[in-house]
Amino acid sequence: MNVTFDWNEWFFILTTAMMICLFLPIRKYFPTIMVIIIWIGNIGWVSTIDYFLLATPFKLYIYGDNPTYELSGALYHLFMYPCASVLFLFGYDKFELYGQKTVWYILFWTGFSLLFEWICVKNNALTYTGWKLYYSIPFYPITAVLLILLFRFIKKKLREISFQRNPRY
Repeated sequence: MNVTFDWNEWFFILTTAMMICLFLPIRKYFPTIMVIIIWIGNIGWVSTIDYFLLATPFKLYIYGDNPTYELSGALYHLFMYPCASVLFLFGYDKFELYGQKTVWYILFWTGFSLLFEWICVKNNALTYTGWKLYYSIPFYPITAVLLILLFRFIKKKLREISFQRNPRY
C-alpha cells in the first residue's frame, strides 16, 4: 500500500469529523439497535457498490489520489456514509417527510450529494478514471429509497417486538 499524506487525506479526516459531530447529537433519537443495523447495512451497501465500480474490469474511480486503496478512504466507508445515512433518516422521521414530501426530500439530498461528490473530486478525495458526475444521479435516489425501506422495516419490527413484550389488552 503506497501511502502519502497530503490535502486529500486531510479532506477525508475533516469532512468525516464534521459528519461525526453532526451525528453525535442525533444518535439518541433512534434506538441503538436501529443505528447499528443502519450502520452495518450502509457499510455493506456502499462497500459493495464502490468495490464493484473500483475493481477490475471497471476501475471507474479511486478514493484519493492513489490507485491503491488508501486508509483515508476507509473513513468514508466506516464513518462518513453511515453517519450521513442516520442524519438523512433523522430528518425524514423527525420532520415527518412522508408522501410527496419524501420525493422532495430525496431530491434535495440527491442535489446535496452530487454537490458533495463534486467537492470531493475538486479536493482529490475522489479521482475519476472513467466515471462522470452525472452517472451518480440515479444512485443517490435509489440508495435513499432503499435506506427508507430499511428504516421502515426496522421500525416495524421494533414495534412488533415491543408489543409482544408489553401487550395491552
